[in-house]
Amino acid sequence: MWQTPKGRRSILIGLQAAITIAFLAFWEIGAQAGWINRFLFASPSMVWDILVQRALSGELLEDVWTTSIETLIGYAVGAIGGSLIGLGLWYSRFLSDLSAPFIAALGSIPVLAVAPMTIIWFGTGILAKVMIVAFSCVVVSLTTSYKGAMRTDEDLVNLMRSFNAKRSAIFLKLVVPAAMPWVFSGLKLCVGFALVGAIVGEYITSQHGVGHMILLGSSNFSMNIVLAGIAVVMVMMLIFNALITVIERAILSWERK
Repeated sequence: MWQTPKGRRSILIGLQAAITIAFLAFWEIGAQAGWINRFLFASPSMVWDILVQRALSGELLEDVWTTSIETLIGYAVGAIGGSLIGLGLWYSRFLSDLSAPFIAALGSIPVLAVAPMTIIWFGTGILAKVMIVAFSCVVVSLTTSYKGAMRTDEDLVNLMRSFNAKRSAIFLKLVVPAAMPWVFSGLKLCVGFALVGAIVGEYITSQHGVGHMILLGSSNFSMNIVLAGIAVVMVMMLIFNALITVIERAILSWERK
């Protein structure tokens, strides 16, 4: 069973579930027995109670919806836009070399340093959070997609040129398909960066959102609220990453046909 991909995947999922359940059980038992300080670390049951309370009041849905919208729009601008720019740099080695140090410098700026300025420039609404998310993603997606484009088989490029193929045809029919694994690798990495960007933006200024929920819990020293917010972020991360994986499989399988 372990030898087949399906069997290996089933075993891995089972082990992951078992480790998670064992961790939560130890945490809950330790908290109930007094081995673990419930004020500092809360407990799974306390976190669950907070999630249920906020779900019933509608606060949880509003927080998740707010953060999801900020993340998805910013992700589309930063990650997808960055991937398109990275692929487009294949057209000009001079332009890519010229922009390389500026891209590296941009990537070295921490999002926490940019967030306050973004709020000043774009206000306290959703636009500011979208720009923070986009900034968090753009360099990673641009870099990975460009590397994928530049790793296109040069022999195939020369072959197409020998048949007088236009540069646009080489780009669309050879470079883009060859770079797709790299593009999706960057898109997957950017899911985490996008969520972090949204949370940071909500830390600076917000009335709703998972980041606001975590900030509210930390300001009140309520670890159960903080951990509930972290749990929600983790679930959102898994869902968004699963969606990207589904899209990746669909596109790459379509290209192979």
